[in-house]
This record gives sequence, C-alpha cells and structure tokens, in this order.
Amino acid sequence: MSKYINQIYSSMENKENIRNVSIVSHVDHGKTTLSDHLLQAGGLISKAMAGSARALDFLEEEQKRGITIKTTNISFNYDHNNSQYLINLVDTPGHVDFSGMVSQALRLVDGVIIVVDAVEQVMAQTESVIKQSMNECLRPILFINKVDRLINELKLPKEEIETRLNNIIQMVNELINQYAPKPFKKEWKISFEEGTVIIGAALYGWAISKYSSEIPQFDKIIELHRNDDLEQLKDSFPIIEAVMLAIIENIENPKKAQEQRYEYIIQFIDKKSKDAIVNCDNSGPSILCLGKLLYEDNRGIIAVTRVFSGTVKSGTVLKNRRTGKASRIQQVCIYKGQSLIKMDSVSAGNIAILIGLKDIQIGDTFVNNETDFPNILFNQIPYLQESVISRRIEPRRVSDIPKMEKIMGVLSLIKPNFRYTTDENTGEMKIHGIGELQLEIIIGEIEEAGINVEVSDPEVSLAEEIEKEVQLVKNDYLNLLQITAKCKPTNELEEDCIYSDYRENCLVVDTEEKNNEILDLLKIGFQNAVLKGPLKGFPIRNITMVVEEIEELSPDSLRYEIVIPLVRNILHEAVMNANPGIYEPIYSFSINTPIHYLGPILTVVQRYGSNIEDTEHLVSRTIITGEISVESSLQIATELRSASEGYAFWQFEFQGYKRKKLS
Repeated sequence: MSKYINQIYSSMENKENIRNVSIVSHVDHGKTTLSDHLLQAGGLISKAMAGSARALDFLEEEQKRGITIKTTNISFNYDHNNSQYLINLVDTPGHVDFSGMVSQALRLVDGVIIVVDAVEQVMAQTESVIKQSMNECLRPILFINKVDRLINELKLPKEEIETRLNNIIQMVNELINQYAPKPFKKEWKISFEEGTVIIGAALYGWAISKYSSEIPQFDKIIELHRNDDLEQLKDSFPIIEAVMLAIIENIENPKKAQEQRYEYIIQFIDKKSKDAIVNCDNSGPSILCLGKLLYEDNRGIIAVTRVFSGTVKSGTVLKNRRTGKASRIQQVCIYKGQSLIKMDSVSAGNIAILIGLKDIQIGDTFVNNETDFPNILFNQIPYLQESVISRRIEPRRVSDIPKMEKIMGVLSLIKPNFRYTTDENTGEMKIHGIGELQLEIIIGEIEEAGINVEVSDPEVSLAEEIEKEVQLVKNDYLNLLQITAKCKPTNELEEDCIYSDYRENCLVVDTEEKNNEILDLLKIGFQNAVLKGPLKGFPIRNITMVVEEIEELSPDSLRYEIVIPLVRNILHEAVMNANPGIYEPIYSFSINTPIHYLGPILTVVQRYGSNIEDTEHLVSRTIITGEISVESSLQIATELRSASEGYAFWQFEFQGYKRKKLS
C-alpha cells in the first residue's frame, strides 16, 4: 500500500484533524489558482507549477475556456506542529450556469473559502455562493485575492487599498448576517483579527493572515510589488502558511460541524441516528448523503457521498431511503484529482466515492440495510437556478438516436439543472439548461461521444400561470365520474403534496378515501395536464391543485381513460378562469465596464428594455445591475461586446418569472 494511502487511512480516524472544505467564488476570481497552492501544500504538485497548473481543471474544455465547469475533489495530508491533518478539498465552478454543481459540493463539506477579486469586489455570483453556503450551514473564511491589481493596475495609495479591503470585508459580513442561520450570524462574522480573512495574490503565491509568521506593514507589500520583487514576496509571505492555518484553525472538524449542521440539512431523524451523526461515530449505523454523480465508461455511475455516520467498505449493502431499494457497494474510493484511489474503507466525517449503487439520484439518503435501519432523510439539495433555455437537437444519422438518448439520459442524471425532453408525437428532442454556456458544454460532450448533431438557436422557456384561486365541480364526458377541486397559485408547497415538480406545480388529494390506484391516476393526470397549458400550449407552472372530492356516478369509473382526461379538463378550465397569463423568465444582470464605455453600454441596455437598478462607480470601472428578460439576454451579448470593444464583462442570473407584456 502506498505511503499516500497509509497517511490518508491514519488521518481518517482522527476526526479532530479532518477538514472538509470547498472553495467558492464569482467566475474568474481565482479559485482554481488558489487550489493549486493547496495541492502544493499536500505535495501533489510542485512549487514551480502552483498558481499556473490549474491542476483541478483537467477537462480539455476547462483548459480551453480558462474556467472551471465541474466540481473536483481531492484528499491530501498536511503537517502542522507535528500533527497530520487530512484536507478533503472540493473546487467548484464560478460561472452561474454551473451553480447547481456548487450546491452539490457544499453538501459534502463543513466550511468554505470565499474568494473575492480585490478590484471587482463582491459580485452577483459571490452573493449566490454565500447564500448557498449559509443554506448548508457552513462556516466561511474570506480570501481577498488579486490585491496586486490594486497596487499595479489601479495604482492606489495605501489608504485607498485599506479602505477597499475593509469595504469588501464589510460587504461579505452583511451577506453572512443576511443569510446565515440565526445562531451563527455573529459567530461567523469575519475579520482579519479573528483569522478568518486572508489577503493576497494567488497568482504570485503570497498571502497574509493572522497566522502568517510575519505580518508586514502594507507599505512593504506595495514596495515589493512595484519593484517587481515577486520572489521575495512569495518567500516572505507564503500563501500556503496563511491559507492552510486559517483552514485548520477556523473550519470545523466533522464532529463539530455535524453537530451544528444536522438540523439544517435533514428533514427528519430518529434519536439513534442523531446521536451517531453528532458523534461522527465510525461504529454507528451507516448514514450517507449522495452529493454528486459522475460517469466513466468503464465504471458506470460513480456516487460521491458524505459519510455522516458508520464506515463503508466494499461489499457493504446500503438502502436508498427514497426508493427503499438496496444496493451492494462494489468499490470504495477517494479522489486524487482525476484519479480514483481504491480504499478498503472510508469512515464517518469523510467523503467516499462509491461504485455499484443502483437507481440513484443526487441528494439521496443511504442507510444500512437492516431491519432497524435509521429513520432519517436528508433535505433535497437546493438549486438557486432553473432551466430556462432550450435548444432542439437531433443526430445527423438516424442510427445514432438510441446512443444519443442513452448519453442524454446519463447527462440528465449527473448534471444539475439539465434535462432533455422528447415530443411523444413528433419525436423531436430538446435539451434544457440554465444558460447558453451549459448547453454548449452538453452539446460538446455529445459530439465527443462520436455523435454529429444539428441544433437550433436557443429558445426561451415560457410558461402559463394563474393569479387567483378557482374551484370547479366537473364530470367526465360520459358522466361516470365527478371530481371537485380547487386550483390556486403555489405560494409554498403544501405539506401533504403527493406530487410536485421543478416548476413548483403541486398536487394535493384531500379526500376521505385515498387508495393507491386513484392516487396514481390523479398523479398521471396532473403530470400530463401541466405539460401543455390551455392558453398557448406552454408548460403550466406555479399551480397547486387540491382534489377535494371524488364521486363515482357509475361502477368501474376509476379508469385511466376517464380519470386522466377529466383531471386535465378541470385544471385547464380552472386556468382559463383564474386570470391566466404568459410568463417569461427574468435574469438579474451585472455588467462591469470601464468608465469611458458607460454611455454606449447604457444605450444598449436601455434599448433592450432592461430595468437598471443601480450603477456603482469604482476607481476606473462601473458596475451596472438590473433585470433583463432571458429572451433579450440572448441578443444583447454581441452588442455589449461591440459597445465596449470587448472590455466589458457581464453575468446573468435567474431571478424568476414575470408576466409577459403581449404586443
């Protein structure tokens, strides 16, 4: 067994010295560059490569685009004061189109490093990742990166640099206070003095924190940068020391973290399971949450899980609490970048890669397959974004259809916020995603599998919604069955909802008699009814249907061909009587432009009917924020690029749906 694996095994048993941490940020703020230095700390890449290797961006598409488009995790040991610490590090994407992967990664860890560009400051996606982290009850550390830009690019004096850094700390603290669970709003407030703020430049390998051997006057850092004495900067203020000690001293160990987190990420739990999770008990019942899924041709579906209690080994049988089905683990592994390292076992408080689990979905709860299995269910992993853009797609060769359907089935399983649909009548396929970039990546993966495809231009996913409550009593066309139901906007999902979907549609059956046969028929009828609305044939969203009474006017009336059309007719008639409208998806936007391009940029933005909410003037740039329809966003990019001669950059983030003004 290798020295690496021996060290990992040894460290897994010492819960006090495990740190599960993720790095999150707005796109291009420097997450992956920082990750390189942490890998150097673990001896996994050389000092010379750290900061430029992008070691966790191993996909060709990532290297080409210079952004992270998936989550990658890696385990390594770090020696501090003659103690070995096990660091389970998860790098995440910063682009909003891949925000679902951030949500998945955060279920696996116990704390986050929030990376913020010193010039760009807190951006739209920064707020999103802070909100996601607080939803998962994860303690934050702030790394203010690219401080060199304040010195060399903006040439700010020391006082203005300090003001800029303090403003960033204040903005992050305001967001922590806004989104953190109530017990932790004050405790998790970040500051340099408490050791939860790090200042540096990952590209040049230097950083300072409370834990640095030497904390200089900022004048010295400015002088070294302006003299281009980068080697002395790196040697005097090593980034590894500043960041690793901040992680060790501030990110909770799994035992402490699970004690804090469990009530925020678990729907229900019995006492035995609670005690096992709080104690991070290796000998307790097996309790795992599936954080993300991967796929390899030779291994199939790979499950990345967090072990909250117990120990998993090859051969362990786990029960899926969602399906009630059991699967046997074929292999237990950990990740070392893109390489899977086989392990004999992985214990509580660690991230385990499992091969062999069947019929699984992201967010599933797994427990030991025994008569007295734990009565526990984790919350579903929440996604901030919604699939609002689609493209029609078809293979150039008809013979490739089965292969393409198989690939898209796998992709829809492992890629958050991605799905595909096939029209039952025409056979037309559509792929649906958060934004254009996500769909471009999906198309690229299909073509890499050897399938040449034709795709349409992007289309916006419109929907039909209602604004008021309507009650109906309706019979089927043969007068064999009568259903009384009310339909209303979904303000929040009802507790007794028997079916819900990602469009916030909800079916409630509030009848005295509820047998499985009628429930199944009502579900099918409701599912079919919301696929195409009565106004323009767009999907229905944000509607709750409450079935209050079912009266059989004739024996043998609870049949498919009677119930399904009746449910559809009730729902569609209710929609038409509830002030229906066509609703379109809306993005919030953030445009960062040099000040001298502000006029042309505003002209473009206003021409597309955008609602400008704020313009924030920085030293040499302006940040414009507001709202724009997704439809307009598809057309505006080229004009923004032209108006700024390529110097502006922007990001769109799904905000919700608004009633569309019909011309």
